[in-house]
Amino acid sequence: MIIEITETDILHYASVIKDKAAIHLDAAVARKAGFEAPIAHGMYIMGLAQSLYMKEHRSHWIQSMNMRFERPCVQGMSVCFRYIARNYDQIQVTVMSDHGEVIAKGSFSVIEGIFDT
Repeated sequence: MIIEITETDILHYASVIKDKAAIHLDAAVARKAGFEAPIAHGMYIMGLAQSLYMKEHRSHWIQSMNMRFERPCVQGMSVCFRYIARNYDQIQVTVMSDHGEVIAKGSFSVIEGIFDT
C-alpha cells in the first residue's frame, strides 16, 4: 500500500501528541538540519504501518512491534508499506520511499482470532 505523507498528516499527528519539535513542523529548521522538508514522527510511521495492516487483516491483533529506521520520512514523500508473513504469528514490515529506499524495517507479533462485529 502506498501512502503520501502530507504536511497535514504531520501537523495533525504533532497536535495530537503535543510534540512541537521544529524538525517536524518548520521547513527552514528541517533544511538547516540537512533535510529537504520537515520529517514525519517515527511513531506516526509505526502507527500507520500497524493501522494499514489491521485494516487488511481484521482477524489479527498486533501484540508487539519493533521497527528500526534507516532514514527519515520527509513531508511529501510517498511511502510503500510491504508485509510478509514469516510464520503464523510473525509479520515482517518494510517501509520504502517512492524511490525504492528503505525508510524502516520491523516486525509484528500477531495473534489471530479477534474479529470485527
